[in-house]
Amino acid sequence: MPIPASSGRFDDLESGSREGSVIPRQSGSHVHRSLLAGLAALALLVVGLVGVFIYAGMKQDEKATMRERLALLASLQAHEALIQQAMATADEERQVLRALASDDLSQLDERFGRRLNEGFGFEFVYIVDAKGDVLYSSERGKAGERKAYGWIRPAIGRLLAEGRSGHAGLIASREGAGIMVVRPFTQQVEDIKAPQPLVAVTVDLLDDTLLQSLAAPAHLQDIQLRTGRGASNHPDKVGTSVPNLYDGTEAELAWRGSQPGRNLFRNALPALAVITTLLSVTFLVMMFRALRVAAALAESEAQARASASRDYLTGLYNRGYFIEALDSAFAGLAPDGRLVLLFIDLDDFKMINDTAGHGAGDVLLKAVGSRIATVIGDRGVAGRFGGDEFVAFFPASDASEIDLLLTRLQAELRPPVPDGAGEIRVAASIGVAEAPQDAISASDLMRRADIALYRAKDTGGNTLCRFETQLESERNARREIEGALGGALERGELVIAYQPQVDVASGRVVGFETLLRWDHPRLGRLLPAQFIAMAEEMHIIAGLDLYGMRRACTEAAALRGMSISVNVAPATMKAPTFAAEVAALLADTRFDPAMLEIEVPESIVLNTSDELSRTFAALRELGVGVALDDYGTGYASLHHVSRFPISRIKIDRSFMVKACTDPDVAAVVEHKLKLARSLRINVTAEGVETREQLRFLREIGMPTAQGYLFAPPLPIAAAIDMLRRQDEAQQVPARGGAQV
Repeated sequence: MPIPASSGRFDDLESGSREGSVIPRQSGSHVHRSLLAGLAALALLVVGLVGVFIYAGMKQDEKATMRERLALLASLQAHEALIQQAMATADEERQVLRALASDDLSQLDERFGRRLNEGFGFEFVYIVDAKGDVLYSSERGKAGERKAYGWIRPAIGRLLAEGRSGHAGLIASREGAGIMVVRPFTQQVEDIKAPQPLVAVTVDLLDDTLLQSLAAPAHLQDIQLRTGRGASNHPDKVGTSVPNLYDGTEAELAWRGSQPGRNLFRNALPALAVITTLLSVTFLVMMFRALRVAAALAESEAQARASASRDYLTGLYNRGYFIEALDSAFAGLAPDGRLVLLFIDLDDFKMINDTAGHGAGDVLLKAVGSRIATVIGDRGVAGRFGGDEFVAFFPASDASEIDLLLTRLQAELRPPVPDGAGEIRVAASIGVAEAPQDAISASDLMRRADIALYRAKDTGGNTLCRFETQLESERNARREIEGALGGALERGELVIAYQPQVDVASGRVVGFETLLRWDHPRLGRLLPAQFIAMAEEMHIIAGLDLYGMRRACTEAAALRGMSISVNVAPATMKAPTFAAEVAALLADTRFDPAMLEIEVPESIVLNTSDELSRTFAALRELGVGVALDDYGTGYASLHHVSRFPISRIKIDRSFMVKACTDPDVAAVVEHKLKLARSLRINVTAEGVETREQLRFLREIGMPTAQGYLFAPPLPIAAAIDMLRRQDEAQQVPARGGAQV
């Protein structure tokens, strides 16, 4: 650290010492007076030097203490931000509130309480209502525990009473101390009877380990938390006061200050004792020491700044520094320049932590961070936002330069990472946005890189996706669909379409597959592919499935004895109450169970749980059939099928597309048909769209088929009319055989 005016001040003192040390030969009284004057001047010089030195030391101590205080407060704020980010990750608000409303505390604990405890080490997690009463609690990983809530509740009550539900800070009492974050839920749920809005509360205990981690960036020694009247009365220590959320008083974090100025003065005392005879030497020693202290302080400040801007695990820049650097780079972007931002997210990282352990996860994070830093180099900035979220940006002059670096990055990330016990496969999704073509601000650039990352993960992961304008429109549409899906049933927006299933030999309609459609008030008719997966993520798929089944059974009374098949998600089928719900539904609608078939994906037969076997058995006792949809696209074989009472398999349409042009595919379809017949299982071919495909099916003896060659999915009125016309045509004398 430069010390302004020091050299000039020391030069003046040095010249004075030379003048005061050289005593000219004069007569007695004059010499005596000169000697006294010289001694007085020397004494004044020494006193002045000591005073200056003490003053400088005090200033250095004040600056060092101020730096330590700021660094400690920054560390405390960073930990509060970490808790906030962890709560945002675990607090998937809709799912948490839904689990709370349905009293599904095990699901709530799995997705919220245990995730914060096991994933981040936070000891206490609560959900409380607007009065401060606990609706959910988890203490040290034990759901339902409330032993510590007694000393935490006064702080929560004060915050709620003062309208500060979104707050973070220190809480300390005789029973314990910790860093508390209170985060309000933005939504209100009618099924929750407690006073709302609700708040989520997380407390990280302020034990010795956490105190040391807070003190580490500032290199503080012997840090302690002190409360009460004596909190600020510690002459051997320095400290900083922080508000105590427990009772509104001040608590103090105290530590043994570095006090470089005081230490320097103590070290200089021997030199000051002989300064009258060796003044010039003393000045040199003091100058040298001062310079060393200044250099040490400068180095300490540089280390503190570096520590405050770095991620502790990977050494990459942290979120705060990265965003500042991105803002600066964006502001300095040349008119013809390009700035490329990357969002990089590891696929299935949670599974790696769960199966291989957090140690292996840390090894993977360090390796990935090192690889990203190697590729980006000095040309840009690489960082880690937390968890498995990495970021990087770099300037570029043209598209070829961007493509080259992205290709190199993907190649660098691809090799597995050794972890001592084996190797960890690396799979990463990468979202790319570029300025100025994609964004006019750094925040827009980050948002659009995140949209591109979302698309990369949505398409299966382990890929790179560049931002395009339609991605933002699609994401906005998805959010709109997600927000409206929960109330679609209540608003009566879901309808049923009926696709005919025909007898291949005669061309007669023998049944219908029922398909759910959503008539969105703004987006129009939406197909299942646009909302079913979303319903599964929101855990409302069972409600949609049972609604579709009930409505189909009610409407099918007008189809004059036709069988119907209803699609059901695996999660719905695996519910232990599913068979009982189907039985109750059939009783309410008075629909013949023998005319109902439930369609599920073929992957369900890979499940070997006893619960699922009991569900199959119960459906068979009811007389309800079960069909495997899209058969042949997964890993299930007829060996798996034979373990369950399957009534039908449906050959996926992808086989129909190639069956007429590829002899191998045709042979596979025929082989599946023969094997199914040997097991006395019905077979239906899906996706029949051409007469060539129909001729092929007739040749191999396929019993039934469906597809656009016969009819698309129809409204109930059109399905009824189709059957009427079929009956009328049958009354006309057949001419030339049955036709489709």
